[in-house]
Amino acid sequence: MADNTIGTNASPGNTYTDPGRYYDRRFLERLTPNTILKQCGEMRPLPQRNGTLIKWHRLDKLTAATTPLTENTTPTVTQQGTTEITAEPLTYGAWSKISTELNLKTINPIVEEIQDEQADQAALTFDTIIFNELHTNVTDQFAGGAVSEVTIADADVTNASELRKAVFTLRSANVPAFEKNMYKYVIHPAAQFDLLSDTAAGSFVDASKHTTFEGVMNGEIGSLYGARIVVTTNLPTGTGATDETYRSFLFGRQSFGVTEIAQHGIKTFRFKDGNTENPLMQYSTIGWKFMMAAKILQAARAVEIYAGSGAT
Repeated sequence: MADNTIGTNASPGNTYTDPGRYYDRRFLERLTPNTILKQCGEMRPLPQRNGTLIKWHRLDKLTAATTPLTENTTPTVTQQGTTEITAEPLTYGAWSKISTELNLKTINPIVEEIQDEQADQAALTFDTIIFNELHTNVTDQFAGGAVSEVTIADADVTNASELRKAVFTLRSANVPAFEKNMYKYVIHPAAQFDLLSDTAAGSFVDASKHTTFEGVMNGEIGSLYGARIVVTTNLPTGTGATDETYRSFLFGRQSFGVTEIAQHGIKTFRFKDGNTENPLMQYSTIGWKFMMAAKILQAARAVEIYAGSGAT
């Protein structure tokens, strides 16, 4: 890892009695708003001294009870089946060296700036791990009638019709929605460009006008056709017939599980003391790590939409 060429004071100026708590809080304040996909998952706390696996239990769907009851006769008990899904939380992290050579020359709060960049890196890492679990593992939908991602052309864009189709897929499969019977639709800015350019999307409701929800989600821009729309760049692109493709996800409730990042889920580290590798204290280090897991709970409860874009 290349050393940073800008220095930092070994004791950065702040009014906190415990600088570690200050940096932890600053890191989380930057990290949390930028982790988008986790808002759509079934959250679970990390297990503490309870084995190496985190578990989700999914109730099996019950069929309609159409047999009339007989007087003075107890009906046969209905067995509620469950499916246990497990995942092993793994640890991810990164760190940087901060040179002290320019300690007296820098005028920028370099520790804070580097930590902000690392918080963005951690948020991207968190969402990418979720994306990797979801990608190709849920219901596929290819825009414009394409049959695969590699056949998608630029003209096969995200539009109101594609969203209606995805909502129909979930509704017809009786996939439960979130609050106020709304699904969550996570899209790339290129898909946002195309969706808002579609004149058929006449019932788009700006997020600021949501008066019936508890609060606006991170990245939320509005709602359309029973879906709350969230925009993020934390969605890797693919390759189509003529250009890049953009992946979007429409989520129903309990489509995937993910661990919490609060409490024991995230830690930051800053060391300025010397050691055998740094005997003259020529640099300090700053880094982060978290433990997490993401797991598909039911593939039919989410749709991945592949599209081109007129924005690129």
